[in-house]
Amino acid sequence: MIMSVTHAYGQPAPSAVSTVSTPNANAGALGAAPLRDAKAELETELQALQARPGGLTASQAAERALAVSHDLSASRHREAAAEADVDAARIRYAPRLTLSAGYTRYSPIDAPSLGMIVVAPTAQPNQVNPNPTVAHPFSFPVLLNQTTLRASLVVPLTDYFLKFPQLLNSSNSARNLAHLNHVAQQARVVTEAKVAYYSWARAVLQQLAARQAHLRALNHLNDTKRALDAGLATTADFRTVEAQVAQAELLETRAANNLAITAEQVRLQLQLSPDAQFEIGESIITPPAPPTVPRFDQAWQEAQQARPELLAFSQSERQLRQQAEALSASELPRVDALGEILTANPNPRYQPPLDAFKTTWAVGVQASWTVNDWPSNAATKRGLESQAEAVASQREALKEALRADIVAASRGVAQATSTIGSTQRGLDAAEAVYRVRRDQYLAGRATNLELTDAETELTRARIDNIDALVDARIAAVRLEYALGRTSRREP
Repeated sequence: MIMSVTHAYGQPAPSAVSTVSTPNANAGALGAAPLRDAKAELETELQALQARPGGLTASQAAERALAVSHDLSASRHREAAAEADVDAARIRYAPRLTLSAGYTRYSPIDAPSLGMIVVAPTAQPNQVNPNPTVAHPFSFPVLLNQTTLRASLVVPLTDYFLKFPQLLNSSNSARNLAHLNHVAQQARVVTEAKVAYYSWARAVLQQLAARQAHLRALNHLNDTKRALDAGLATTADFRTVEAQVAQAELLETRAANNLAITAEQVRLQLQLSPDAQFEIGESIITPPAPPTVPRFDQAWQEAQQARPELLAFSQSERQLRQQAEALSASELPRVDALGEILTANPNPRYQPPLDAFKTTWAVGVQASWTVNDWPSNAATKRGLESQAEAVASQREALKEALRADIVAASRGVAQATSTIGSTQRGLDAAEAVYRVRRDQYLAGRATNLELTDAETELTRARIDNIDALVDARIAAVRLEYALGRTSRREP
């Protein structure tokens, strides 16, 4: 997707360095090297570092971050778990059917005698005073083995009206909450990946400008040393250039450190190996089209309808209140309809017991009330309602934070747009001063120190311009996030 890596970040890119032989009398007398065109060299290398074929773009970084983010993977699994809870809430509507089978072996007992019974073995039906008659002891048989097959059905009548709808609504709210949290995490991942990318691209370009400034400062230090040895410069001139070299070295060190840090941040965002290298696939120094910034009231209305974090708080509050409503059913008596089919050998409903499988059924209605559940559920309900109020307060606090984010993002875009114009004018002025100083130096009318100052100012102006161009891109990314637009579109 992204990694066509051929150029190690922080290493010099291929450059076309234009050189011009100098007619400067002092420079020629000192045997100085041909004078480099600092502007052309800087612009050539800056262009060479950007829009590299197969290089990394902000959109590609966002896509990669979405694919590998551990936080996003966790939120995706939480969303799947919430969907499973909704299915479980729907299944609760089905009557509870219980199937069971069992075998029991009873210990032997002496069957109790129920007395004597007189029978007439030879008597005919309806015969009066039959003869002979015989007295037999009367008792029930003792069966030591019992096998049962049972199917019972319980229909929770009151739960259908007082509990199950609230539980289903609560599960749906939890699913919506998990989805909104997932969408919010996606927006954060996209935004962080793009900001990390642009911060790294800024560091790459600034490190190049700082490195070139350091090299030029070292060259000018050598020229000044030769001029000092020839008596054409003063010690003060030499010390001034030394100070510029030290400043340039410090600038390059800071730029290199910043580049290493931002490159590692990109690797972490994209889950790349520590030695992975990548190139800039966008044209960073091309001024971007400024985004349209809506009026604050329009921006605020758009954010309230689109920011998933705000919608998630509303879903969370709704879920807690629905859970509290479901607990209200547990405070009341419940009514269940019951049904059972029993096949057993012996079937206990047959007396005396028969050594054979017999099937019986039973239906009924049962009312029950667990008194101890009422105070405990009432306390739990109060706790859920308090949590709902806390979430409502958090939502209001988030609204205040979002308003501040919108103001900051809107002002950031306006400031970045203005800064691009200011730094571009400063860069144009620095380039004009540099051209004049360079021509004067070539004609022998400007000193080495004056040319060094012009080059230093040109480097500073270019770094400021790079800052402004990158800040404009980051400001546009943050505005998209603040208004909730990142959540509604592909990265």
